[in-house]
Amino acid sequence: MKSPRFLLPCLLLALAGCVTAPDPRESAALAVLKSDAGLREKALACQQLADFAGPAAVPALASLLAHEQLGDYARSGLESMADPAAGAALLGALETLQGRQLAGVINSLGVRREKAAVPALRRIVAKPGHGAATESIGALGLIADSAAAQALEETLRNGDQALRQAAAHAALVAAERLTAAGQGAEAAKLLEASLQAVPAGPAAEAARRQLALRRAS
Repeated sequence: MKSPRFLLPCLLLALAGCVTAPDPRESAALAVLKSDAGLREKALACQQLADFAGPAAVPALASLLAHEQLGDYARSGLESMADPAAGAALLGALETLQGRQLAGVINSLGVRREKAAVPALRRIVAKPGHGAATESIGALGLIADSAAAQALEETLRNGDQALRQAAAHAALVAAERLTAAGQGAEAAKLLEASLQAVPAGPAAEAARRQLALRRAS
């Protein structure tokens, strides 16, 4: 049996071999963002980071979310990243952004299906004057977990007409995703709430079709 003194160096060598070297493309793109390069070059760097960046790129992209010209490029980069740090950066930006940039980040949170964003999105919906309530409802429909479904049901019960309409359309998306996740009962409950709140129109017709398919299956 080999002694511990022999095994320790071997273990350290094995661990060293597991460390992934930084992608030179990521380093180059980050260098562009930190440089005095023009908007076109920095926009391209954001697009490139969307394809191969890791968590090291998150702070640089997050710092650009409020930028008038580069914000959308930075947001797209974070949206595409699998690392949880990207979702956390988008969620943190909800407190600082306004207008188009805020709406874009909310949409990205929905696309990523960031469950941790549901409480914040719910608060935005509850205060329509804050802006981006409709976008938040759409994101809740994309996230489509139990908490998001409950938030949509609450809006369907208590929201004004415009918000109820938006929630009815979001409920269709959420119901499909809930059903695919094996949560058919929650999907049906959400569709019933949608029909009660918005009994007529395209969303209502689609909800009735979904419910009819469920009953037939």
